[in-house]
Amino acid sequence: MFRASARSLRSFAHDAKGNVAILFGVALIPILLGVGAAVDYGRALVVRERMSDAADAAALAIGSWPGLTQAELKTKAQQFFNANYPPDAIGTVGTLNVSFVGDEAIIVTVSGEVPTTFMQLANIDTVGVGVTNTIRKKERNIELMLVLDITGSMNNGGKLSAMKNAAKKMVETLFDGKSTSATLKVGIVPFSAAVNVGTDKQNSGWIDTATYPNNSTIAKEDFGFTNGQSAFTLYTQLTNRDWAGCVRERGGSYELTDDPPTSTATKWAPYFAPDEPDSSSSYVNNYLNDGSYSGAICPGGSSTAEKRQCYTGKYNNKSVSSSSKGPQFNCPPSPVMAMTNVQSTVLNAINALSADGYTVIPAGLLWGWRLISPGAPFTEGAAYDDEKWVKAVVLLTDGDNDVNAGNNGHDESNYNAFGFAKNGHLGSTSGSNAEATLDAKTLTVCSAIKNASGNAGGEEEVLLYTIGFQVSSSAQNLLKTCATKTDMFYNSPSNEQLAAVFQDIAQGLSELRIAQ
Repeated sequence: MFRASARSLRSFAHDAKGNVAILFGVALIPILLGVGAAVDYGRALVVRERMSDAADAAALAIGSWPGLTQAELKTKAQQFFNANYPPDAIGTVGTLNVSFVGDEAIIVTVSGEVPTTFMQLANIDTVGVGVTNTIRKKERNIELMLVLDITGSMNNGGKLSAMKNAAKKMVETLFDGKSTSATLKVGIVPFSAAVNVGTDKQNSGWIDTATYPNNSTIAKEDFGFTNGQSAFTLYTQLTNRDWAGCVRERGGSYELTDDPPTSTATKWAPYFAPDEPDSSSSYVNNYLNDGSYSGAICPGGSSTAEKRQCYTGKYNNKSVSSSSKGPQFNCPPSPVMAMTNVQSTVLNAINALSADGYTVIPAGLLWGWRLISPGAPFTEGAAYDDEKWVKAVVLLTDGDNDVNAGNNGHDESNYNAFGFAKNGHLGSTSGSNAEATLDAKTLTVCSAIKNASGNAGGEEEVLLYTIGFQVSSSAQNLLKTCATKTDMFYNSPSNEQLAAVFQDIAQGLSELRIAQ
């Protein structure tokens, strides 16, 4: 038995079959620690990336938020960080630290800990993570054009006052406490059924001051002028009316463009709403006695109504007794304001706005485009491809295009920047398609503004924001299509919400870039 036991012990001592299991058992712990460390560090990297994104969002938000103290900006930054990295997210995150390098940069730093799972086997319970991000302000100067609806409906429900207050607050925010700015220019285009370019532009060279028969087709389409006559001579004949500054839109291929005029035919005709016939109560702008009209020769026809309307002898040495009718009918009294960098000039122009008339959105948009473009008739705009400047147009309207289509006797509409519907500038001469035609013109102008570019690649150089101020669903769809992006359309805010809309646009115009 002793010898058998000795042989068994010697055999066990020389048997190598169990060594593999022992070695595997010894190696298993570091292998698990290595795999576990990779998993834990992977989770930590994911947390760090989320922290970095949240820190970037906070810095970008406060970097484009003018008018706050550094303490207020720090509070805002923490709020934005918390919104993007909520407390119930993985890990424990400390307070966001924000520091400012003058007006040039913002540095945000945050650190935290991520609990481990596998590394606890090596008594490592947490992994520290942290990020430091710097954003630097990108010098982008702003050219801003406010195209503001001042039609009669803006007098209802305090809308005009709400718009003026919101626009002024936006301007004050963008000027950021400065009376003048080297990085901001603001212009204003008030519009109703036409646009007032200002009476000082009569001799600018781009207003049609020619007399019959040399004036443009648009200038003479509603009048039986004799040699030497024009709309300006009719204003001279009236004893109590002068040209108020409004213009007709051009015809043909120049109609929906910002192209500078190249001839009399492509200049802007002065706005003169004709005295409409005495013969029917359906005419809305009858302000003079028709006089001896029977011999009138009219460009649009020879019916009695047309002769009554086109006869020019009735204006000689006459006065207009009505304050609501006359040659300026549907012409807004507030003129455009070319872009300026003086805050008080902008605020005064907004304060002076008053509301009256019907709605012709494409007229307002066209002049907003012309005032912000680099070419004539207004030349304050920077070149489209000047990377130092961001161009933006903000359009606000409270209603659909409206010219009383299909009404007003033989004219088939009220007089407006595109004339009477009977003359064909609004689609069918019956006026039945006038407002649909104005919608189509609006979309054409919106597209032209967004695609205006000095770059060969055709990138959008003008940002177009649209605000439907308590409008119908059809107007909402029109304005949504007009905007550069869907989120640049603001849908029917209340009076109280309008100020926040303008502030949102103001903040969005301040662009920043992240410096890694």
